[in-house]
Amino acid sequence: MSIELKIKAKHLALEPDVIRHEEYKLKEQIKHLKGSSDGVDKLNYKLNSLITHRRGVVCNEARATHLARTYLSGKPYLHAEKKRKEDREFIFQRLVIPRITAMVKKYGHDVGYNVSDKVISEWAKL
Repeated sequence: MSIELKIKAKHLALEPDVIRHEEYKLKEQIKHLKGSSDGVDKLNYKLNSLITHRRGVVCNEARATHLARTYLSGKPYLHAEKKRKEDREFIFQRLVIPRITAMVKKYGHDVGYNVSDKVISEWAKL
């Protein structure tokens, strides 16, 4: 298994806490600026951007990293995830599968060269 992917997974596990801390600081700034609307809009935009990044990008990247590590260790998909929500299947197919493939190609020195999205999709069938 790749030590680089292990390190990436650990960093991704820490990132939401760092983002939440910055969100808290922005919320405090917004509270203090409630009287003037000049800076509040910009701060709200930054806050929403951080929340979206944490819930979307970081979450999907952590999931893809976990699944890539599972694939590279030779374990079946069901070892990592027991089921998927049907309403999030589009996100899984369009965002997570390509990231898994990219990580396997990059870090899977033994099997990474001939892996495609189709191979990963077959592996991830429920």
